[in-house]
Amino acid sequence: MADYMPRVESKANEFIQGLKERTGKIIDITEWSLFYTFDVMGLIAFSKDYGQLKNGKEHFAITGMHDQMELLGTFSAVPWLMQICQSIPGLKGSFEIFLKYCNQQMDERKAVRPLDDKRKPNDVVSWLIKAMEDRDPSAPRTSTAFYEDGRVTIVAGSDTTGSTLANAFYFLTTHPEAYQRLQKEVDQMKASGGDASQIPYLDAIITETLRLKPVVPSGLKRLTPPEGLMVDEVWIPGKTIVITPQHVIHRDERNFERPLEFLPERWLEEGKHMHKDERAWFPFSLGHYSCVGKQLGLMQLRFAIQRVAAEFDLSFAPQEDGRKFYEDAKDTFTMTCPSLQLVLNKRESAQF
Repeated sequence: MADYMPRVESKANEFIQGLKERTGKIIDITEWSLFYTFDVMGLIAFSKDYGQLKNGKEHFAITGMHDQMELLGTFSAVPWLMQICQSIPGLKGSFEIFLKYCNQQMDERKAVRPLDDKRKPNDVVSWLIKAMEDRDPSAPRTSTAFYEDGRVTIVAGSDTTGSTLANAFYFLTTHPEAYQRLQKEVDQMKASGGDASQIPYLDAIITETLRLKPVVPSGLKRLTPPEGLMVDEVWIPGKTIVITPQHVIHRDERNFERPLEFLPERWLEEGKHMHKDERAWFPFSLGHYSCVGKQLGLMQLRFAIQRVAAEFDLSFAPQEDGRKFYEDAKDTFTMTCPSLQLVLNKRESAQF
């Protein structure tokens, strides 16, 4: 993680600079959140800068990525149907472009780092290549698996964190008292020379955002063991696919008081009575197959949110109230967020 921190910080700086250049203007914070996380993913996964933050333009692969997620969200319950659709010429559209793009990125990285390269890997794909060279049991066993790992890296390394960041800005705009508290705590931390990305209230905001808007709303599929499984008083036969939908469990009043409200303080000492079972919060999944990129994603969120809080006041753009953003988000396996139009104005009251 320490090796990746300078790359994340450099992109957080570019993110803030891009917002400064658009101070007082209407911006799509959903789009800019994806610019940031996609650029970070490029540096960390491929040692490649995609330059979206500098150019202020969407990379064509993002469109294809979201088309892929639309397919996954629609056909995940019937995967054989998705395989049929992929075999029909012309039906895949930008999804096919995205697949080719991902494979190309993996091929380019392999060409730069051949299998006999003895240097220490400096990005995620280089570690995959080294694992293949070392015949590590965790390494991709086939070229197909290698390319699939590339697609997962691109989606999980950018889309999920980007949607969480956009949702955090939505909640902070609709809850100005929470944003003002964050700004005050950021100011105090900076004034004392501390690390503003390590503020407990900042983590509480991120945690509460992930509770209300988990990036994989329906959860991941799991297979029960051959001997079956007893859950409370319910018997589930062996080799049965089960899911635990995060969106539903995170909003169940049996697990959280006032479950539909955005209340970051529930994750601090002052509000610990508001969550009845912390195990009911699992946006990164649990067990052996939990998200390996959790700490990296949290690092990106902390850097971006605390920097925005230090520099800007947030407000909705004219004719924007955030309702469409909140209500029209789609569960496409990962969450796909609509546009969110904000205006960021330079803070006048920051005290460092």
